[in-house]
Parts: sequence; C-alpha cells; structure tokens
Amino acid sequence: MGPVWRLEWALALRRRRLLALNVVIPLLLVVPIALGGAPAFHAAAAYTVLFVLFATFGSAIPLVRDAEGGLLRRTLLAGGSGRAILLPRILSAALLDALQLLPATLLILATGEGSLHLWVLAPFVLLGAVLAGNLVGVWVAAMARSLAEGALFAAVVSLFLLHASGVFRTPAPGSVAATLEPLLPFTGLHQLLLAGAGGPPLLRNAILGGLLGSWGGALVLLAVTAVVTQPLIKRISAP
Repeated sequence: MGPVWRLEWALALRRRRLLALNVVIPLLLVVPIALGGAPAFHAAAAYTVLFVLFATFGSAIPLVRDAEGGLLRRTLLAGGSGRAILLPRILSAALLDALQLLPATLLILATGEGSLHLWVLAPFVLLGAVLAGNLVGVWVAAMARSLAEGALFAAVVSLFLLHASGVFRTPAPGSVAATLEPLLPFTGLHQLLLAGAGGPPLLRNAILGGLLGSWGGALVLLAVTAVVTQPLIKRISAP
C-alpha cells in the first residue's frame, strides 16, 4: 500500500496546475449559485451533483486512461496485485478529492450562514461521500471499454444514485425509495449542503444519519471492492 500511496500523492503535488484547477473550478461553479440567490433546494441539488460527478469521474477516467495506455496491465504482469494497486489508489484519491472540494464546501456554508455544527460535520460527510463516489468510479471503469464509455457510464450511474438519494425529489413516506434513501452514501452530503445553503436545519437524528449513511455506504462498498480487487483490476486492464 505504501509505494502506490506515495506515488499518487507525489504525482498530485507535482501537477500543480491540475491541482490548482481542481480547487478553483469547483469554486467557480459554486460562486454564481451561492451568490445568485438560488432557492436552497435547487442550489443543494446543483452542489451535490457537482461534487458526486467530480468524485466519480475523477476515479473512473484515470483508471480507464491508464488501462488504455497499458500501465495497469504492465503493473499486473510485473507481479502487482489488485489489492496493492487499487486500494491505496482509491483511498489517496478520495482524500485528495475531498481536500480539493473542501474550499467550495466551506464557501457554501459561509454564504448560506451555516451553523457551527455544519462546519464541524462538513469535512467528515464530504470525505465519506467522495470515497463512495471514487469507489463507484472503480466499478464504472470495470464496465467501460473506452474513455467515452467511462464518461457515459459515470454520468448515468451517478445520476441514478443521486436520484435515489433524494437529490431531485422527496420520496413518498413509507415507500421503498424512502426506506432506501437514508442508506445511500450521497444522502447525507445532500442534506448537509441543503442545510448549508439556507434550507431546513439539520436535526440531531439527521446529523447522525448523515454520518452513518455517508460512511456506512462507503465502507460497505469499500469492503466489497477489497474482496474482488483482483478480478476488478484484471477486468479494467484487459486489452
């Protein structure tokens, strides 16, 4: 795990222009919404879509690109294992993506006059949701056979999960959708951003549910991915 983790961080820190763009572009997309007086419901939906797509695309597209270039295949043939390659790559990417999205998140809270507990909660919920998005990106990369397919699948799967997380509508009470919504890893992020954008405040149960949902879903997905890393990396790197 150590060498891949160090390599990912070294590459990220050396690509200073890309690192700066990944911080600035989410900020530039958030600013007009945050300062434009958009209703909290619509603003929170836009923020959540932006953050989840950032995480999913940021995981899927580099994996597909490395597979097309033969890098993953050569690493496997040299004796690398799926677990040693994928897991540190996922974890380092999740932490890096969360740090890049944190300034935009704090701007949302600052312009929406988010309460103190939202400021404390935000980094933890954001990291859990981003980790889940990165894991979804790995499975998307396993389905795709080209960069175009990777982008298409990442968008479709992300939007489906966002819809199920209640980002675009509130499910009917007692329905299957209402039962599943709290269990999905992007629900907590949406609720936090909704409260931060000036929507209904988060109650204590919602705070606990947001943390459990973000991290519970992410950790379950991480455990499943860890079990099948070898077949996944072989599928992603298949010529």
